[in-house]
Amino acid sequence: MKRITLAWALTLCSFITFIACSSPDVGERSVSIIPAPAQMTVGEGTFTIHPGIEIGYADESLKGMGELLSNEIEKLSGIKLASASDKESNCIIFLELTDPKEFADLPKAYGLSPKDSVPVDESYSLSIQKRNIYIKATTLEGIYRGITTLKQIVGGNLQSGGEKIYLPLLEVKDSPRFAWRGLSFDVSRCFFDPEEVKQVIDMIALYKMNVLHMHLSDNQGWRIEIKKYPELAEIGGQLPNNGRKGGYYTQEEFKDLVNYAKERFITIIPEVDIPGHTAAVFAAYPDFKNAVKFKTKVNIPGQAFNALDVDDPKAMRFTEDVIAELAALAPGNYIHIGGDEAIGLPHDKFVRFINKTREIVLKNGKKMVGWQETARADISEGDVIQHWIYLKQKSEDSSKKKDNIPAEYKEIMALFAEFMKEAPKDPGLGISKKAKVILSPSGYVYLDHKYLEPSADSTQNAEQERLGMAAYEKQTIQEMYDWDPMTFNPTVENPQKDVAGIEAAIWCETITNFRDLQFLLMPRLAGVAEKGWSKVENTHWDEYRVRLGAQAPLWEKADWNYFKSSLVDWK
Repeated sequence: MKRITLAWALTLCSFITFIACSSPDVGERSVSIIPAPAQMTVGEGTFTIHPGIEIGYADESLKGMGELLSNEIEKLSGIKLASASDKESNCIIFLELTDPKEFADLPKAYGLSPKDSVPVDESYSLSIQKRNIYIKATTLEGIYRGITTLKQIVGGNLQSGGEKIYLPLLEVKDSPRFAWRGLSFDVSRCFFDPEEVKQVIDMIALYKMNVLHMHLSDNQGWRIEIKKYPELAEIGGQLPNNGRKGGYYTQEEFKDLVNYAKERFITIIPEVDIPGHTAAVFAAYPDFKNAVKFKTKVNIPGQAFNALDVDDPKAMRFTEDVIAELAALAPGNYIHIGGDEAIGLPHDKFVRFINKTREIVLKNGKKMVGWQETARADISEGDVIQHWIYLKQKSEDSSKKKDNIPAEYKEIMALFAEFMKEAPKDPGLGISKKAKVILSPSGYVYLDHKYLEPSADSTQNAEQERLGMAAYEKQTIQEMYDWDPMTFNPTVENPQKDVAGIEAAIWCETITNFRDLQFLLMPRLAGVAEKGWSKVENTHWDEYRVRLGAQAPLWEKADWNYFKSSLVDWK
């Protein structure tokens, strides 16, 4: 192998071609991997994938991985690979579980595993040689990460109308930076059916994310069947919502999603947002006591001033029953209880509600995750808070904006300000109580920001204008890519010890259908995935934008509606 620097390897597209399994001269080959791998060398020559190539494996436990790889290649290229056999083959893809010593030179992941007490070893190596491809790892999870890398390389080298794919020769050795890498997915404000959720799972798996945090309830809808409270879904799941479809997941549908994600080494973490954000609960069960006494005639879209009352026996029995059913549905370690923006709820009631709900989660054999405001309760070691309140002010300063608030909104905004004034202290407060922190800073990873730069495709102008939250500053995809999770917030003083991982978030106030969702997710989701997986020294915009442009064939093959940023040269 001809050794070159990683920065060059990541953007290299031109290779001298060797004869490999009878391949012709194919000229330009693409190596554009996201997230950027820890180590990569690129060689001269090609390997040819064609119908009938066999997938072999050294261990029976890898049979399922072989079948999955075969299906992925066929779905992507139309090329059907052969079942593995014992006979010799000149061109074979081989999967192997190997000794951890092979990855001793790679750094260990920081943070928490979403499904195990310690991070799973996701290290892998991928070797594309003239006559063989080898994927090696110490775990099935690592093998799968290697498969996703191979899939990206195949996708970047598809030949139109042909039955052969020519891949560059290379060596990759890779491992993640953070153990927890995910997407917080709002299915409350806009419901997505199970098949659409599976497409989201496929996309985050492609970019090596391992958590799908499903935001199953909010003011606009309750999206999960709870057997003891059928009206939650039947009424709370069908609220009028600006013409968007209602709906909910039956428990069987949710289990199927959990299993589908598990096959791709993704843990689904369910969230029901309590005590606030509960208009859908009160619509289904109006006899529950509302702990918020504040009343207003002003309508703020998406906001309802209500919260479950910790002193209401019905509400707390409801909380116990809901958490118990969720815990039975979700095999991971964690249940997310929300806990954000309980505007108008007295501090004492908020703290006591979080404390009691935390006890319920623990009683059901799970650990608690909550939005950052839950740090103000009596949390402790084993708990996780999700840091989200982090806006980048780029233009008009906040004092001028405050002066422009209509008089009828000022009382409401004062309530927001009172609740949010402690927000800058939340991460440090949670850490002082020995909790871990998931990084979801809204200024960098909230994917419902409007795109600032124009699209390279003028037919997207109407979508770009319509989609995204107007309350946020518009940002370019470069501005949302250029940050380091380890250094962006000085209140997280020891991120190597205190950070659990990283999650993007997509909120769906402006979204009406699955195409809208796709448009806001991509291309920015790929950038968040890279920040969660790759070493910071391997993440530079100028070379990332080249790799990003090369993802377009994969997205188009999947019929994925992505924003064609003018900052990227799309392949």
